[in-house]
Amino acid sequence: MSSCIVIPVHNRRATTLACLHVLKSQGVLDWAKVIVVDDGSSDGTADAIRTEFPQIVILTGDGNLWWGRAINLGMQWAFEQGAESVLWLNDDTHPHPGTLGQLVKLSRERQAITTAQSKLRETGELHYGGLRKTNSGTEFISCPPGEIGVCDTFCGNCVCIPRIAFERVGLIDTARFPHFAGDADYGLRAKEAGVLRLIAGDALCDCSYGSAKNRQSWLLGDQSITDLWGGCFHPYNGILSRCGTRFRLRHWGWRGLVWLIASLSRLIVITAVRFLIPRRFLLRLAAHRNSTHVRMQAVQRWEVNQIESAKSSSLP
Repeated sequence: MSSCIVIPVHNRRATTLACLHVLKSQGVLDWAKVIVVDDGSSDGTADAIRTEFPQIVILTGDGNLWWGRAINLGMQWAFEQGAESVLWLNDDTHPHPGTLGQLVKLSRERQAITTAQSKLRETGELHYGGLRKTNSGTEFISCPPGEIGVCDTFCGNCVCIPRIAFERVGLIDTARFPHFAGDADYGLRAKEAGVLRLIAGDALCDCSYGSAKNRQSWLLGDQSITDLWGGCFHPYNGILSRCGTRFRLRHWGWRGLVWLIASLSRLIVITAVRFLIPRRFLLRLAAHRNSTHVRMQAVQRWEVNQIESAKSSSLP
């Protein structure tokens, strides 16, 4: 077994099956062992996979693995079985033909962690992939086609981890980062361990931004104040939660503490503004200038178009 693909899933049967069909259509199942880590799905995901893809390995969780522990479970199984490289792949991410093979080939040649770039279906923009560490956080780095770039860390949507990196870095630190920041922390730890991290400019994927409430603009989103605060402090996925705090302090020290204080202050100010000013006036004032809100509007339009298209195709 040379290469394995680890796909963590939870209650997204249609999304998961669509991803697997993409891999099958590209012949990926012929050269890579796919491991689906089903974290306690109750929608029949595992049974559907067994029926349509009997060659796929299914590892199960109880619903408390989240992304990090699910990736660790699959990655540890794969390397124990003798894999030389493991690809992380989210089930809403569809690699373009040849992308996974390019990541594996580059990873072997350079003994590096390699990442693809993911384009949002809803907007067409490159959004996930390699990241640069800045004074206060991370920012996306785009890599032109035909080129290979170096990054500090990466998003976990589509990444190839060679055995040498696993031996140096180990597993995702799920004690601190069971979901949020587990991928970025892994990349920064790999950098500290001397493992090269590369972006393959020709390795592309399509993925979804999603309509999760924690992706909305704090000021202009339609989530309630309670949901806004709950999302920011969600124990596994909140940027101001314990895991978010640990991430900032581990990799930015006192600068991370300053960022956390500034973010909390911003959240308090925005909360006060939302209490005082009706949302319709805030939208008139700032909707066209808020990039997060503009992206979420595009996502919502795309979702409506998908629903309408599905309805139209079902008509006799």
